Amino acid sequence: MNVKRRTFTAITAMSIAGFCLPTAPIAVAATVNQGSQEQYLSEIDPLRSEYGVENESAEIDGEQYSQSVAMRADKSYVPYGDAEYNLGRKWRSFDATIGLRDDSPSESVLKFEVFGDGKVLYEEQMEIGESSEIDLNVSGKLRLTLKVSYQSSEDIDSYCYGVWGDARLSTP
Repeated sequence: MNVKRRTFTAITAMSIAGFCLPTAPIAVAATVNQGSQEQYLSEIDPLRSEYGVENESAEIDGEQYSQSVAMRADKSYVPYGDAEYNLGRKWRSFDATIGLRDDSPSESVLKFEVFGDGKVLYEEQMEIGESSEIDLNVSGKLRLTLKVSYQSSEDIDSYCYGVWGDARLSTP
C-alpha cells in the first residue's frame, strides 16, 4: 500500500508543480490504485450451511485468530458441519489457519475439507493441538464449501469445533 500511495503522491506532486503529464502515467496510477482486495470469510454470509457457522474469535493451538469461522461436529447429533460461499469467480486465493478450537475435548479428531465447485481442493485429518496453514488457488471458482467431519473413535460426550482461523479471500 505504501508503494501505491507514493506513486499517487508523486504524480499529484508533479501535477501541482505544473508539470504536464501525458495520459499514460495517469492511467498507470488508476491501475495501481485498484490493487489487490481481501475479504475475511467471517464477513460474508454463507449461501447455505447444514448446522450453521460461528463467526468469532477462536484459539487454535494456543494462537488467537480474531476473524474465524467455526463449525461444530460431534459423534451423536452433528456428525459434520459445512458452509457454502459464493465466490462469484472473482477471487484468486483462499487462505486460513485450520485446527480444532482449543476448548475441544482431548480425544477430538476432525477431518477438514475444502471444495471448489464440488471438487476437493484440500483435505486433512487433525487432532486437538495441531494446526495447518493453507493457501489454495480458487481462481475461476463460483462456489467454495468448507466442511469439518467428526472422526474420533472415542465416544466423546461433548462436541468440538473445527476452526478456519482468519479465513480470507484475496485477489492478485
